[in-house]
Amino acid sequence: MHDDIVVYEHPNPHMRSFFIGVSFWPPRVEVFHKTPLDTSRENVKSLGNIGVRMAKELLEIPGLRELMMRPGEILVKKDRAVTWQDIEPEVLKIVQRALRKQHIHLVKR
Repeated sequence: MHDDIVVYEHPNPHMRSFFIGVSFWPPRVEVFHKTPLDTSRENVKSLGNIGVRMAKELLEIPGLRELMMRPGEILVKKDRAVTWQDIEPEVLKIVQRALRKQHIHLVKR
C-alpha cells in the first residue's frame, strides 16, 4: 500500500515518522502545531506547493497535534485520546497523494 513510505514507530507511542525518500522542500526542519497554517509565512512558502498542501491536509486530521517536516521525513505527534489506527491511514493517503504529484511531469508539445 505504501511502497515509497517507511513508517517508524518511536519509543514514544504518540510519535511516528514517515520516511518518504524524497524531499519536496529545502533542507531544513519546519515544525507546525495544530493551528491554521499561515501560508503567508516565509517558512511555509519555502515548502513549495506540494509541501504546503500536504502540511495543510495533515494538520486537518483530527487528533494530529504536531507536525515536523524535514527532508525525507515527516514526524507526526498525536493526541493521547486517539489511536494510530485513526490517524496513520489518513497520513499515508495524504503523503501518497503528494508523492504521486511529485512524480507527475508536465509534457509540453
